[in-house]
Amino acid sequence: MTRLVCEDRLTFLSGRHKSLLNEHFSKPLQTAQPRELAIKLGIEYSQVIAILAVLAADGYCRNWLLIYHNCSETFVDRVPLREGMPKLPYVCPYCEVTIYNYDELKLDVMAETEISVEFV
Repeated sequence: MTRLVCEDRLTFLSGRHKSLLNEHFSKPLQTAQPRELAIKLGIEYSQVIAILAVLAADGYCRNWLLIYHNCSETFVDRVPLREGMPKLPYVCPYCEVTIYNYDELKLDVMAETEISVEFV
């Protein structure tokens, strides 16, 4: 398990927050979406983005851009966040419809840890 020292970079995290994060990230290959994690921890969305940024900066997770289309209840594709927005026209891999406008897509972010992480 890798230890992530929070005191200088994530000063808003309380002991309770760290405990909940430790519970969530105690095993490798855990995923987290900002909205869900914000609700679980009772913190702001922007603070969760900061947590995911620190995890990625230290090499403890990969951040993905999730691509949703109205043909499915779950995401239809994911690309590394560092690659940015999908290029248009975009062909939905699920229904094979060609999309010419970003308004037809919904996007979200997801982090996936590669190792277990302890927040201290």
